[in-house]
Amino acid sequence: MSVPFDLDMLVFFWVNLKVIFGTKQRLRQSTRRIPLKFDFVEIPAEKLTQAQKDYLKPIDDQLAALNYFPLATFRVRNYNTGSNLLRRYSNPADPVSCALTVVEVKVKVGEVEGVRNSWNVEFVSRYPDDQRLVTRNSSLKSLFDQPPWRTTQHYPNVTDLAELKRKHDARAREMGIPVPPPLETSKVFEELQAEHERYSSFLVERGIYKIAPEGNAYAVSEKVHLRALRNHYLPFGRRLSYSKLLFSALVGAVFPLFGILKLSPMLAGLHTGLPFLELSAARWAIIASYVAAGIVIGYVCEGQKFTWIYIVTYIPAHLVAGWTFGILPYSALAHLVNYYVGQLRRKHNLILQT
Repeated sequence: MSVPFDLDMLVFFWVNLKVIFGTKQRLRQSTRRIPLKFDFVEIPAEKLTQAQKDYLKPIDDQLAALNYFPLATFRVRNYNTGSNLLRRYSNPADPVSCALTVVEVKVKVGEVEGVRNSWNVEFVSRYPDDQRLVTRNSSLKSLFDQPPWRTTQHYPNVTDLAELKRKHDARAREMGIPVPPPLETSKVFEELQAEHERYSSFLVERGIYKIAPEGNAYAVSEKVHLRALRNHYLPFGRRLSYSKLLFSALVGAVFPLFGILKLSPMLAGLHTGLPFLELSAARWAIIASYVAAGIVIGYVCEGQKFTWIYIVTYIPAHLVAGWTFGILPYSALAHLVNYYVGQLRRKHNLILQT
């Protein structure tokens, strides 16, 4: 069977060429400096907005059940725009400390603005030989090297903090007797600053950081930009929610096929009377099925990557239905809808930025 000209493939190759040749340049322009010293600012409980309190409450409740209570809430004013909200928890009867990070990111490329809101928790044990055990549920993989004194366990899909703590304790028992964490806000800041300096020195040695030309900050090297580009294309370059991955795969495959194989034949021969492209009702049914897939994936999963949307909407449809449903860029349309619906969902959940 001959393969006709395919607008979806044209869009796919054009976007990927832009990514490959434009990403490093955009990263060079957008990557912020890392300060030599952090500037901490404590946030009293009464200064938190009601939206922030509501956002923190279910996390606080989970930790309170483990006898962990807020010790300090703060920001690092001179790092990553100073918008991330950080919170330390303590349990006087447990030498393991707990840290919460709430991240909101706004990125603008050209005229397109993207936002992301997420939180992650990590439990930390400290040992007399300056070794650390860190157990976290962050979904993002670090682009930086891990130092030899830090053992890190990643459980990105664990939102039950009691389970995350059990996993931490099981490993901690194998590593020795931990020392207690700091229990005063000023001591917390001192420890964070000391760890930042130690880790930054390690990254300079590994060629990940370099002293910026202005001399008062670190800049990331080209090695980090290459890793970011690599992770963009690796299926597991980001720690994924497998339930959302499976859900989006099913929606992306089933909705378009339903439109192509069921709705379109039912409406064959009918015309909408619309002058736009003079498309038949059958063709509009296929378009609607791809739009519906984009809406559902964008709303439930808060958006998925361009390449993933193409995989789940393009390959199953063409394997089953061939090229019988035309050359319009249906998968590109599904991605655009998925992207903008996902952005609306994320903007609705923003609590740190106006």
